[in-house]
Amino acid sequence: MTGMKKSGRLPGLLIVPAVSLLLAAAGIGPAAASGDEVIAVLDGAPITLSEIEENAAFQIYRLRGSIHSLLQREAREIADRRLLEREAARRGLSVEALLREEVDGRVAPLQESDIDAYLAEHPEEAGRGAEGRARLRTYLEERGRIQRRLDFVASLREKSDYRFLAPPPERPRIRVAAEGAPWRGTAGAPVTIVHFAHFSSPVCAESAGKIRRLTEEFPGKIRWVHRSFLGTRDADALRAAETGEGAFRQGRFWEFHDAIFARGGSTPAEAIRQAAREAGLDMRRLADEQGKGTLLTRVREDIGLGVRAGVQAAPVIFVNGIYMSGTFPYEDLRALVLREIEGSQTGSETGVQGKSPGNTGNGKGGRP
Repeated sequence: MTGMKKSGRLPGLLIVPAVSLLLAAAGIGPAAASGDEVIAVLDGAPITLSEIEENAAFQIYRLRGSIHSLLQREAREIADRRLLEREAARRGLSVEALLREEVDGRVAPLQESDIDAYLAEHPEEAGRGAEGRARLRTYLEERGRIQRRLDFVASLREKSDYRFLAPPPERPRIRVAAEGAPWRGTAGAPVTIVHFAHFSSPVCAESAGKIRRLTEEFPGKIRWVHRSFLGTRDADALRAAETGEGAFRQGRFWEFHDAIFARGGSTPAEAIRQAAREAGLDMRRLADEQGKGTLLTRVREDIGLGVRAGVQAAPVIFVNGIYMSGTFPYEDLRALVLREIEGSQTGSETGVQGKSPGNTGNGKGGRP
């Protein structure tokens, strides 16, 4: 371990030639080893990083994002500590004395009116008696000290030349399975949007509204694919997704999709039945298929596809395989879609599996 710490980046630099030697010894051709990192070998054949990233790129991106956030936080803490030490030395004080002077000595005394104002904004905290009020006073005083310290360090940072140089990871373009899923729009559209969502979520209803707005703003440019993603313990969401799969099999998916999302994420059993009737579903056929359990199996397959793609919670939108949170502002989503439309003439991959120009969408619920 000591040798690794002293060598810094050296072990990482030695990996490539070491892997190359191993590949040569294993009889693997240079083409496999030259342009890609080999992660594993099966019977002499390499499994490369690019092969893994075809399916796991988004999960890897999320991990890299966590590392980037960690680096950013730790770098800021180191910089802040150095700034405090520098300012303390300039004044001929210890850091502790500096903080007593600039933080403890400058926090405005807490007034009873401050406590009353907090309780007015948080009525759930009221009614806990004198002991609860005393604890609240301690909390508010400590919060004031923390905020004063943050403000003081921020003022020191503004006077310095602090820059965080590590760039954030680029969002990858992954392959998102769309084959066999309900879709609407234009078969040969330059942009495919895969929406992982469920019908019992207000934020999913909002993200569906954003996609609808895009289809209206860019007619003929978007193919919209729906994939179910939900928690399996959410009975209402499961029932709604199961009904959606039944609507898909009856060629009425988008009618049901629009009817159920019009309820803004409120999907008690009666609301689901009413949306199904509004969509024109054969209710007897739906009940029969629900009784067989095949619809629920299909919903679980969708969830599995989402998990494999790296989805953790709905809504998630993939624009030609590029991740976009369904909770991001519409302007951000629009900018990504517009970029993909403008770049559609370059012949780049879309990142969507199952995008077939011959698929008219008339089968199980698709609609051109």
